[in-house]
Amino acid sequence: MFHAVVIVGGIVLSVGMGKWQRWKEYLPTFYYWALFSCFYEYISYIGNKQLWEFDKNFISLFVTETLYTFVFYPSIIILFLGNFPEKTTGRLWYYVKWISLSVIIEAIALNLGAIKFAHGWSMGWEVFFYATMYPMLRLHYKKPIIALALSVLFVLFYLLIFDYHLI
Repeated sequence: MFHAVVIVGGIVLSVGMGKWQRWKEYLPTFYYWALFSCFYEYISYIGNKQLWEFDKNFISLFVTETLYTFVFYPSIIILFLGNFPEKTTGRLWYYVKWISLSVIIEAIALNLGAIKFAHGWSMGWEVFFYATMYPMLRLHYKKPIIALALSVLFVLFYLLIFDYHLI
């Protein structure tokens, strides 16, 4: 039930406050997000090591992951990028708000048993992940090639830190 509430809540907020008239501008960033989300799932499956996994799924794990990847996060990307401050002075606070909200939602999910962490993943890693994810989404929107290159480095970093043996 938790995941259904989060997904529907994200959609409702995005419809109410997002800049849907600009969705085509954000489409490459949707694809960027989906690519790396699916890549994580693939690596987790091949490496038989999931750092986090949804529990108490909405219908099934496949449906929950699919709804998050292809419905919830595109809605959140529209909300995040569509309301991104034009003035440099408000940007840090904007990032802090988004990172904090995401971490709070993850903490609630963890406490309710809607997500579980494994293999050394923790709330500290969640903070780091969101603190890099939101700037990377913005960077991808503005300079996609640089964001893709940096994302590959982040993937390699996570593979090394969490001791994935894929080769």
